[in-house]
Amino acid sequence: MPLDTIYLTRHGHRLNWTIDYKTGTYHSQFPTPTGNPADPTLTSHGVRQSHELAAHFVGKDIAPKPFRIYSSPFYRCLQTIQPTVEALKERQGRKRVGAAASGSSTATPDNADNGIDLDIDIDDAADFTVRLEPGLGEWFGPTTFFTHPSPSSPATLQTHFPTLLPPPNSTPSNTPSLPSPPHPTTILTPSPTGESIPQLHNRLATTLSQLITDLDTEIAALEATLPPHVPRTSKAVLICSHAAPLIAMGRVLTGNMPEDSGEEDFGVFTAGVSTFVRRNGDKGGDVEGGDGGGGNRAGALAPGTKGMRGDVDLKVPEWKGGRGVGGGWECVRNGDCGFLSGGAERGWHFNGEEDFDTGPMAGPGAVPTVGLETEVDGGSKL
Repeated sequence: MPLDTIYLTRHGHRLNWTIDYKTGTYHSQFPTPTGNPADPTLTSHGVRQSHELAAHFVGKDIAPKPFRIYSSPFYRCLQTIQPTVEALKERQGRKRVGAAASGSSTATPDNADNGIDLDIDIDDAADFTVRLEPGLGEWFGPTTFFTHPSPSSPATLQTHFPTLLPPPNSTPSNTPSLPSPPHPTTILTPSPTGESIPQLHNRLATTLSQLITDLDTEIAALEATLPPHVPRTSKAVLICSHAAPLIAMGRVLTGNMPEDSGEEDFGVFTAGVSTFVRRNGDKGGDVEGGDGGGGNRAGALAPGTKGMRGDVDLKVPEWKGGRGVGGGWECVRNGDCGFLSGGAERGWHFNGEEDFDTGPMAGPGAVPTVGLETEVDGGSKL
């Protein structure tokens, strides 16, 4: 069966940065591990949220458990999912030990008398090496006179998160009894000069459409190796990203784009979780739609958006009008924060185009202004 569940989570509460709109210069509140001022760490509260998120994902409320994990390539996202990845790996290890002790490939009810933990619901084909995807990365508003900071390279991030990311040029498997799963080439990198709100949505539609196709193909290849009598299990993916991209993901998965982009339709609280299930549990091919709804292709993606798969052109799928990407998805749990001790915090929504083309035109008395991840109508993207 194809991918049927998607979990979306936002990074935990983080430190802040500022940007001088006159010069396009970013400044971090504190030094950052990667040297990128727009790539800060979590606060102590954000770290606590990350551990509560991990406890939630290994608990009984999350089923099926993720069998693949994707992340935006920003430090705060990897820092947020690190405890979850390590907790899932620990459960996977216990399941493998139990299966080895029983002399079978998996723990079964026949092994109950042997003291084997039967309540480990990790997929036998799960691989928790995090897959970095720039197409899931942060949103920066459009500008014509400077470029926004880019995330660090995978090699740099691997030095900070060696338990999450593979060493360069390697694709280790968490499941020695199975061949190493393929790690697809990244799909795209966002424009360095930012995006409008429609372009952001189309970027996420393009990324998710290909990501879902990749996983469907991977699952089909995996299931083709299984004997007919072995049941095919539900497959889920966990994606960690940022507030604006997560709102866009909810819209492109369901196909529901409100007339007012500022409508608060999807909750994107820090470390909260939204769950999407595939309509009818079936996959469907995406149709190229230009601007996401069958309109003019020009400007659908921001100039400078770069496809990362050689000569394959980036294609914006038709996702609006309730269609959604990958056959369409339903949001069955929106911005769940019930497992967080602080509840729902730092909600965010779009508030106009929020572009950056004010620098050269700003008056001499203009002062630096905080970046996009800050206070908006009582909420915050921190």
